[in-house]
Parts: sequence; C-alpha cells; structure tokens
Amino acid sequence: MLEVTSFEAGRRLRGSLLLAGAMVALIVLTVALFPSIQETGVDLDAYLESLPPEASRAFVGNVTTLTTIEGYLVSQLYQFGWVLLLAIYYAYAAASTLAGEVERGTIGLTLSLPVTRTRVVVAKFLSLVPSVVLVNAITFLAVVLGVRAVDESIDVIDLFAVHAYSSVYLLACAGLGLLASVAFDSIRRAQTVGAGAVFGLFLLDTFTFDTDYEWLGDIAFSRYFDPGAILVEGEIAWSDLAVLCLAVVVLVVVSSEYFERRDLSG
Repeated sequence: MLEVTSFEAGRRLRGSLLLAGAMVALIVLTVALFPSIQETGVDLDAYLESLPPEASRAFVGNVTTLTTIEGYLVSQLYQFGWVLLLAIYYAYAAASTLAGEVERGTIGLTLSLPVTRTRVVVAKFLSLVPSVVLVNAITFLAVVLGVRAVDESIDVIDLFAVHAYSSVYLLACAGLGLLASVAFDSIRRAQTVGAGAVFGLFLLDTFTFDTDYEWLGDIAFSRYFDPGAILVEGEIAWSDLAVLCLAVVVLVVVSSEYFERRDLSG
C-alpha cells in the first residue's frame, strides 16, 4: 500500500508546488495591499456592516472587524482561498484518483498487485496528504514572512493552528471527491460531482446560517471550519475538529466498501 501511496504522491508533487506557488502569489498580493488600505482611511468595518448577511458569511466569515491584520487575512484570504477554493481543488483532485484508472482501463493492472481494493482506495487517498501538508506549510511561511514585511505582527501559534486545522478540513472535502471517484466510471463526471458537492454544501451553509433552516447546513464541512475564530479570537472548536476527523474516516471507509463491492468487469 505504501508503494502506491508513494508513487501517487510523487506524481502530485509538481502540481502541489504549482498550487502552493499560486497561493503564495495570492498571499503576497493580499498582504501587500493591507498598508495602503489602512493609509487611505477606508472604513472597512462600515463596509463589513453594509454587506448582506449571506455575502458576509460567504466571503468574510464570522469576523467582526477588518481593521486588524488577522481579520483582514481571514476575510481576504482564508475564507475564500481555503474554505472554498482549496476545498474545491482537493475534492476535484481526489475525484480523479480511481475514476481516472477505471476510465483509462488501467485499474486491472493496479488490482493485479498483491493488494486489496480497500488498500488501493486508502493508498490513493493517503497520497493526497503530502500535498495538503506541503501547500499549508509553504503558505504558512509565506503569511508569516509577508506580515513581517509590512511591519505587522501576528500570533504565529494561532496562524499555525489555522493551517493545521485546515488540513483536516481539506481532507474531509477530498473525501467527498474520493466517494465520487469510486462511484463513477467517468473522470469528468466524478470531478464534477466531487467539486460540485463541496461548492453546493458551501452554499447550503451560507444561505441557511442563522435562519430557521440552519440545521440543514450542519452537513456542510465549512460549518465546522471557522478560520476567524482561530486566528482572530484564538479559539479552536475541538468538537468541530472531531466532526471533520470523523467525516474523513467515514468517507474513506464508505468509499472503500463501495469499491470492494463494485463490478468493474464492464
């Protein structure tokens, strides 16, 4: 199983570095704008209060001020870049794992190795872990250096907690992609369903939050990842983190069981 994981992780290395590079560019642009925005005297908090609740939830999160570097980073970087963009990316990437081999007809060769289908599924999923860790490690360092470059300070421990927590969140989203990957023969269909599921759940969380139908959004993983609470308030919701960890395990187990019973003869 480790051989499959190592091989797949190696194949993803270049893509992971390119993704990290793109996120670093976004970080540099975002952090570099903060001093100029402060100097213009723009009332960011008034802007925040003017936003509709749905837009505020989707693109700003639960932060109450944008005048601090922490609140600014959550609203301009983490809420959109991590909670949505990276989540969709990893669901999309995971969706290509098994569906790609089935579509290309190479799954038979993989299963001819002395491994069970369950171990193949687990190995494919584990190959995403180095990518998630690498991207978060590089971007963590980029944020630290960027904040220092503009003469601002940030709690490094809280920042590290955001990236560590987000790794679990991103793997949970990847779990949705993995489930789509074992359910469909077409890689395009699996990718569409996996990425679409993450985006759809994000919208469900956004539009049901603080309404009579808030309970519907409890199935959305974004409901359990609040970068603002961690970075601005220094609070980690351990129960929410446990939910995400459980979701990862359940999705991998369900995907493995489904793939074990699936007929691949066609």
